[in-house]
Amino acid sequence: MKIRLAVAAVSMLSVWIAGSPAAHASSREKVDVVVAFNGDRLTGEIRSLAYGRLALETDYMGTVQIEWPDVRRVESPQEFLVEDTDGNLLYGRIAPDAETGFLAIAGADNVTRRVPMLQVARLSQSEDRLLDRVHGSFALGFDYTKSSDITVLSGSFNTNYRGPKTSWSLGVDVNSTRDPLQGTIDRDSIKYGYRWQQPGARFWAGLTSLERNEETGIEARVLVGGGYGRYFLQTSSNEVAALVGVAATQEWATGATGDRSSLEGILGAEWRVFDFATPKTNLTAKALLFPSLTESGRYRTDASLSLRREIVSDFYLDLSFYQSYDSDPPDADAEHTDYGVITSLGYSF
Repeated sequence: MKIRLAVAAVSMLSVWIAGSPAAHASSREKVDVVVAFNGDRLTGEIRSLAYGRLALETDYMGTVQIEWPDVRRVESPQEFLVEDTDGNLLYGRIAPDAETGFLAIAGADNVTRRVPMLQVARLSQSEDRLLDRVHGSFALGFDYTKSSDITVLSGSFNTNYRGPKTSWSLGVDVNSTRDPLQGTIDRDSIKYGYRWQQPGARFWAGLTSLERNEETGIEARVLVGGGYGRYFLQTSSNEVAALVGVAATQEWATGATGDRSSLEGILGAEWRVFDFATPKTNLTAKALLFPSLTESGRYRTDASLSLRREIVSDFYLDLSFYQSYDSDPPDADAEHTDYGVITSLGYSF
């Protein structure tokens, strides 16, 4: 059932992307120029700059990913939306600049604004072309211990989109542990997040999730919420963001009848680190605190840490740690804490 649910979610997303008018938008002219510090001069169509990588589509090499710190100069007669590390949004052509290390944005008001290259956090085309900004990965993991006869099967699919003013992410995780003493214990989730970017590195956020964690007594939990957040750091190699908000939660406990509704606060933080030197490595840490607003004294935490290292082109090895805690689980016989370490092999696109 859980595998069919994950496949259905991925299929629906694929159909939506393929059928989107933005996915079929015609390409721009390939007249953008990127000059690297080693002297290479590439001409093509700049798709985007995100997470420290500049995507350039060329006629002779396909789409190439260039590490932003390696870029010396960028020129384009076409219009882009540029976001700096302070959250300022600039719109216009990327004009030639005589001084190395600066990006010159010529606006419609005939004023050229110069931004240091290292302070450019994101760059996107003025047209909101969905397919060009969708990135993701999927991974499979299997662990077995002979001495305890414990088997762990895990799988994940993650995709994200970053546009000029909005971004979203979809994650599907499946984890099944077979223990001779306890039987099979499942931990699954489907999470969707949406952000509306605001000036000054701020954003409004919407959160939706469907979870199952038999270890902490949750047969199913549906969460719908939202909040307000801010990026405290945005560079080509680091990103730190925090969020505060509120959510409505509906829970069904294992081994119990009926359901339970509650209202919870949301306090969250996220840290991403990128290292694009070969082999490419990135670290993602997330932490969420859900203090209950309707159940006195109850609070939950959800944290994860993932270290990903590329082994060959687009294939990676992932080492992840997860932790969940509930001070008052709905099933009185359930554990308060669930945690684990997962190793998996994956592919990014």
